[in-house]
Amino acid sequence: MPCECDPAQAYEELKELADAATRAACDMGTIIRNRKLLGELTPETRAWIRAHDAADAKRMAEETENELRMKTKEVALSKLTAAERRSLGL
Repeated sequence: MPCECDPAQAYEELKELADAATRAACDMGTIIRNRKLLGELTPETRAWIRAHDAADAKRMAEETENELRMKTKEVALSKLTAAERRSLGL
């Protein structure tokens, strides 16, 4: 058996650790913001929190847009008869 790392497995393990650290940092950012302690942080940490907040806002906007798109699709499809759906390959 070769003494090698499986890159896919290593990636997944590192991703899980990074995701957990990011969630912890996000939670701490929320607590720090609520306690109005952002000024106590280093400029790098404040920059990370701003970037993370911007990415969260973008993700939430995209999720909302996708939900609206799916609801619109459901409404449109509900107006079609079974025969119309079949003819459209739906």
